Amino acid sequence: MESSISFENSIIPPNSNGVPSEIELELQAFLKQFPPYELQKGAKLCLYFDKKSKAYYLLCHLEGSVLAQYSDINATLGNDDEDEIYKLNRDLTIDQTAYKDMEKDAAEGRSFEDIVLEFDKSYRQAKPLKVYGGQHRINAISINEKTNGNILHGVRVYFGLSREQKVEIAMVNNTAIAVPNDLIDRMREQLLGSELRNWCQKVGLLESGQDFADRRSPEIPTVRIARTLIVNFVYAQKATEITGFHEPTLCKSGGVDDDYIGVRKQINWDDPALIEMGRQFASLHLQQRKIVSERADENYAEFARKALSLSVVASWSYAAGLFQRNNNYLQVLYSLPDKVHSPQDPLNALALSQARLKGTDPDTYRGLGTRNSDKELGRMLEVFMVVAQKNKDKISKELANAAIQSYEAKRSVNKANKALGKI
Repeated sequence: MESSISFENSIIPPNSNGVPSEIELELQAFLKQFPPYELQKGAKLCLYFDKKSKAYYLLCHLEGSVLAQYSDINATLGNDDEDEIYKLNRDLTIDQTAYKDMEKDAAEGRSFEDIVLEFDKSYRQAKPLKVYGGQHRINAISINEKTNGNILHGVRVYFGLSREQKVEIAMVNNTAIAVPNDLIDRMREQLLGSELRNWCQKVGLLESGQDFADRRSPEIPTVRIARTLIVNFVYAQKATEITGFHEPTLCKSGGVDDDYIGVRKQINWDDPALIEMGRQFASLHLQQRKIVSERADENYAEFARKALSLSVVASWSYAAGLFQRNNNYLQVLYSLPDKVHSPQDPLNALALSQARLKGTDPDTYRGLGTRNSDKELGRMLEVFMVVAQKNKDKISKELANAAIQSYEAKRSVNKANKALGKI
């Protein structure tokens, strides 16, 4: 791998003052062992100087096989035993969706950029490219070395860093702002098309020209919320009966949701029932937010955005889909925002927060509609079931507690039937 490329004929210094001799020696050693793609093609490279950290670095491209074989993702402050304790990188989180996508991209030949390295042979000389930023990309590149080792990747290579400079540069490259899952969802949805956003604008969940929220919002739904509305409405319409045990679902966030993709392929966005469901949910959310925000007491932000709680979204839309075969039940569900008057909010968030099953729920339980477990979704659905079946104008604490008991009974019967079915 070593080449005859030299500092003098291949590097343009950052200024006329020259480069410290120790930096020049490090550069020469790097160029000899890892000749960058640009120099192999006859071009020159600029050496840059970071005024803040007073560090010298190159911007260039190296092949994936080089990075896979010579990168050290466990970079430390130095070669002392004590230094080994202070890793300069975050731990790999290879179970996250974003990393899985990165690994898939690498397998398909993605060229990654701005991987941050230091050329340092003072410890673990077999791996002199110490990684300060981009360890997940390096890991994805390494896994695919055999098939895509010739792919070029952009690197920023530092030279001759002091301990203080190592810490500063590692910190800068490990505290980058993480992309929220809701923003990833929004970008993915844009790739699929504008149908979901157009539907939300049509029914009033978004204003004309408005896009989904890129993080949890008290008033604007995220893509995950909109997807959950659609999926549960469609799934519930396929249920064989209204009574019995039902399981609403939540769409995934930050990655591909197969349930939603399957529903999306067959959905009729102009379906009158689908549009009406959206309008009714928008009315519920707007009334809930308006009443709670304007009243003097119990005007907590969590109460105001109660309709956008994922467990409420999933269970309410599932009930709306389930009640398509019973118009009386459907009208009771849809009329909740119209039957109550300020200061009473349509969902009675205070009553939901106080509901619990004595002897079962822990002291830390914060009431209905606060968690996203399967049980919580089932309990919340049962609230809307009881409201409709009992033809109630409002949700009360007594109704919420009864709904919890009703759900737990159905859940126990369902578990028993499954166990009996295995005999």
